Amino acid sequence: MLTVTAPSRLTRLRLRVVAVVRAPRALPSRRSRRRAAVVALAGGLVVAVALQLATAWAIRSERLPLRDPLYSDKLALLRARPGFAPTVADPPPLRLLFLGSSRTRDGIDAGAAGRDLARRLARPVEAFNFAQPGGGPVTTAVYLRRLLVDGVRPDAVVIEVHPALIGACEESLEAQWVHPARLRPEEMPLVRELGFPDRAVEAHGPRGRWLALSAYRLPLVDRYAPALSVVPYPVGARQASDEFGHSRCRTVTDAERAKLTELTRKQYADLMPGYAPCARGLAGIRDALETCRRANVRAAVLLSPESSAFRGWYPEPGRSQIGPMVADLAGAFGAPVFDARAWLPDDLIGDGHHLTGPGADAFTARLSAHALAPWLAKGAP
Repeated sequence: MLTVTAPSRLTRLRLRVVAVVRAPRALPSRRSRRRAAVVALAGGLVVAVALQLATAWAIRSERLPLRDPLYSDKLALLRARPGFAPTVADPPPLRLLFLGSSRTRDGIDAGAAGRDLARRLARPVEAFNFAQPGGGPVTTAVYLRRLLVDGVRPDAVVIEVHPALIGACEESLEAQWVHPARLRPEEMPLVRELGFPDRAVEAHGPRGRWLALSAYRLPLVDRYAPALSVVPYPVGARQASDEFGHSRCRTVTDAERAKLTELTRKQYADLMPGYAPCARGLAGIRDALETCRRANVRAAVLLSPESSAFRGWYPEPGRSQIGPMVADLAGAFGAPVFDARAWLPDDLIGDGHHLTGPGADAFTARLSAHALAPWLAKGAP
């Protein structure tokens, strides 16, 4: 006889748990799945747009140093100098700025110049080298205006003239390497007036606002992922310089100097045939001198050292016109011209126009003693 035993309470509980675990779950409906996908997509779009807008705001307001990293980095160094701080000692030091190309950046030790001038003038002097690689007349004009807008108040400015760049009588040569995205929108009328082509700048329009990560992708990569950069001269990389803005070059051997000078000759080969300085090429220098006059800032003009080989590359009669044209322009503004093209022997110049470290020491000492000190000692004109 088969006897059926009722399941115990524990057995019934186990069966109930197994049934719950094994019970098939109801799948979400197609409508629910569609709603979840729409919500995820919308959330992603909101985050992407917010990121683009935040990046655009940070770049346009220059919270991020990506619009013009060369300028932003130098400005940060400049503002760290006590003499250029908003509140300085009373009486304030004489504040001296150097503007120009890498010739000036590498060739003038502003820290040493400031110390020497302070001793000669018997007053505090704060000197800073704001010259930039690739800087020419247009860059100088833009940067000087921008510095004044950004609250920098120099007492005197030395403006370098790069002779090879003032022979561009049609389109500014700087337009070939100064990307318009580095410029503020309000600076575009000036650079067009000075020889930049009249074309739209994507970074200044909707693309720069809604697709900032794309519009500024090169400086973003150069700045934050330099190993991934694909350009030979990274536009967003930090430039090496001391606390006074000076970049010191190493000494080179005779063999290295010959090789570097030949490379320089090739770089300038297209500029020399038919070379002649012209008023259009000097327009940026004129604007910088006019800016100084309006701001009551004393100005001087500098022709930096070149090797005998480099000076020989300028064909006549253009070569003989450089000095008189620069002197006439500077004279119209009461600015002295320091013509230092033949001041140094060739062995202190690394590649024909960039000074070695010892060359910068010798040039800075001579410029300070024989040009800057007498000029600054005269006081305001």
